[in-house]
Amino acid sequence: MRFLILRILTHSELGMFHEYRRQGKEGSKQRAVNFDWDVVDRVFPAAKDSDQIEMDLMYDTDSGVHTARQWLKRQEKNWRLEGNCPKDKFYQFVDPGCLFAMEIEAGTNPASGSWAVFPKDDPVTRAILADGESSRLANSGMIALHGEEGERTWRILSEARPDLFSAPREGTAIAPAPVIAGPNGVELAPNPARLVNILAAVGHTLSSAVADLVDNAISADATRIDITFGRPDGGHGRWMSIADNGCGMEPARLAEAMRIGSDSEYEDNSLGKYGYGLKGASWSQTRVFTVVSKRDGAPAHHLTWDAEDMEGWIAKSDPLEPWEQEATVLGNRGTVVLWKDMRPPQSMPTTRGLDPYSYEVMLLERHLALVFHRFLEGKAAGRKRVIITINGNHVEPNNPVGHPLAVAYDAKTVRIPTEADDGKVLVQAYLLPTEDEIAAYHEADGADAARRARELISLHGNWNDTQGLFIYRHDRLIKWGGWHQMWKTNDEKTKLARVIVHFDKALDDAFKINISKQIVQLPMQLQSEIKSLADIVRKDSQKKYRKPRQAPATPPVPSPAGGSAGAGSAARNGSSKAPAPAGPTGTPAAPAPRIGVKEVKTDKFVWKVTKGLTGSLDIQVSELNPGLSALVRQIRSDPHALAHLADFLGGLDEMEVQKHLMAERDN
Repeated sequence: MRFLILRILTHSELGMFHEYRRQGKEGSKQRAVNFDWDVVDRVFPAAKDSDQIEMDLMYDTDSGVHTARQWLKRQEKNWRLEGNCPKDKFYQFVDPGCLFAMEIEAGTNPASGSWAVFPKDDPVTRAILADGESSRLANSGMIALHGEEGERTWRILSEARPDLFSAPREGTAIAPAPVIAGPNGVELAPNPARLVNILAAVGHTLSSAVADLVDNAISADATRIDITFGRPDGGHGRWMSIADNGCGMEPARLAEAMRIGSDSEYEDNSLGKYGYGLKGASWSQTRVFTVVSKRDGAPAHHLTWDAEDMEGWIAKSDPLEPWEQEATVLGNRGTVVLWKDMRPPQSMPTTRGLDPYSYEVMLLERHLALVFHRFLEGKAAGRKRVIITINGNHVEPNNPVGHPLAVAYDAKTVRIPTEADDGKVLVQAYLLPTEDEIAAYHEADGADAARRARELISLHGNWNDTQGLFIYRHDRLIKWGGWHQMWKTNDEKTKLARVIVHFDKALDDAFKINISKQIVQLPMQLQSEIKSLADIVRKDSQKKYRKPRQAPATPPVPSPAGGSAGAGSAARNGSSKAPAPAGPTGTPAAPAPRIGVKEVKTDKFVWKVTKGLTGSLDIQVSELNPGLSALVRQIRSDPHALAHLADFLGGLDEMEVQKHLMAERDN
């Protein structure tokens, strides 16, 4: 977590130096260097706004380099560097436009580092501002560079002031690969470091990279995956481990798994594809990663790829540091991947009330809850239920069509011809409940339950953006939202429409699945089939937003003789409430059982009543009987009425009435 921070100082900040004041140049009494909030979020992602970030910093004095304890303190908009206002004459050169440079190791508490100020016409200032690494200073007051982002700037500073700035890490010099001529051509080995950069640029986010490693764990028959995202100020920088209890690997198989483009044999329901997932996902987040694995009853073994030390394409097996050993402990069997010195995103995700580190953890949890919801629910074909934890907290599944009020339409299997055999795609449309329906359904549970349900259905974002296709490969969600090429825009009134599309790896080539499994191209034949099914559910979504026709106004009914004038007035104004249903003795009736209602598109039944293990009831009603469907819509917010309806329909089932109704319909 080593950063280089650059800032062009302004007049208001220079009062920090006593020499500037003695020259009578000071205007405001700020006397501190401003630190932009986005820089602090990136360098100190675990810091809360209420924190005071302590740092031990070296700096220039008249008698040489000294160290002082300084701190960053939150102000109204930004942070300020406080705790040290140098009195040294050394700083008599400071003027607006001079360059402030700080090197900071943010992975410890307190942080440590150094800072220096260079005149605006100094060769160091001119060289840094002439380099593209400083480009963001053109529209930002301050920038933070990490690793290779500031390699040349770091070199300029370390050559000018080696007592304050460390040189950039130099990788092992890799000699150019020899050109070996053969009988039919020339052998041209790739440059390892440059190939790593190519693999790192496949388009992964932190969440999608972790999901790629979860794929590997599930393919290894893991039933538990524990993710640890270490605090970036905990002493080891930004790091993460992904451990599973899968079958593990013997040394030869681990070596093959570490090979770029490994020759892995994938099972029919495997979530892997190219043999690049482990390496591409890891290098997208770090330059150094280690894989530790063990088979049942065998010792653990490990290999490490360091992008700066890949001479001869040799994966290292050097002993792990004590903290690395602790972070990669395994049970009887399994595999753990350790990412060290992870790259921080250039723009840290932020939200009100959470520090960036905690927000990153939240975003990761939401991503895995959605992408692997079928595995977390135990509904993935041929797989046992999977448990995923992040820092010890269980990830709860988020099924995008799992709300009890979601209406399922009949599923359809579409055959897609391939060179080897026909591939099968399962397509099924769903109609989601409106926000009013969600509020009514969760009314008894309180406003928080309704809010939580809306957040889950909207995938914690804009609900309108989540309508459309949800595409699964072997029960793993790989792409969601939008209608692809079928409709150009997302109509607000069709946001309740979702279509599940599920396929297996036999159609990978036909669907043009890329290395990161994030890009899918649906063939025209399949889009035509999907569009015919989606058109129905989109229209049904639009119907829910049409305003019902207003019934003609009826004159008020006179109050009965002797009735209270006040009571009659309240009834006409709609402000009186009907009394709660009462039992035979006049006491309030017992609460009705929890009842879920679903309207389904099917021709296999008119109604279906099922009872859950906890005593809850589910009523499913098809459109075969419009009168029954209309009745359910009228009473769905009244649990007592639904309980009576469920009892009535159950009695009809005992007399096999529905069986006769269906037989008459078929005739």
